[in-house]
Amino acid sequence: MFAPHIKNQNVYHFTKGSWAFRNKFTFNPGRPTSLLYRKDAKGNFVLIGAMYTAPLRYSASDLDKRIPTSIAHWHKHVNWCLPRGDDSRLFEVRNGRPVFGPLGVSTREQCDAANGQFSKEIFSWMAHAEIFSSNDLGTIWADNRMRGDELMGRGAYRVGQ
Repeated sequence: MFAPHIKNQNVYHFTKGSWAFRNKFTFNPGRPTSLLYRKDAKGNFVLIGAMYTAPLRYSASDLDKRIPTSIAHWHKHVNWCLPRGDDSRLFEVRNGRPVFGPLGVSTREQCDAANGQFSKEIFSWMAHAEIFSSNDLGTIWADNRMRGDELMGRGAYRVGQ
């Protein structure tokens, strides 16, 4: 499980490290980086889909050839500040806003002031397919968790922005 210390996640990513590493260099639809799960009312994990990754060097055209950008929400995480050496600070808030992570501070200067580690880009290009949500392609590739600040604001960049 990716980020097991974060409780009550909307979607849990179970990531295969060796595939995640290989997918930094190539794209293979038979090798999803993560399987996506939600918890049901009883707390059991229920498979809802997969997360695919592609190399950061891929252009919009490269991504479109793999999973069409007209339906898939290819995105990458940008301008992240993470706590330096102390994960207990991950949920720190200042002035009502998170300091770290996708909704946190978004410049190197702000991150340095928070004693964090700034990353211009982390991970690779990502697209989520919630294959058990619907038979509608727009719903399958919608990535409904990424609608607000975390996608269009500070924490991520979507193809076509």
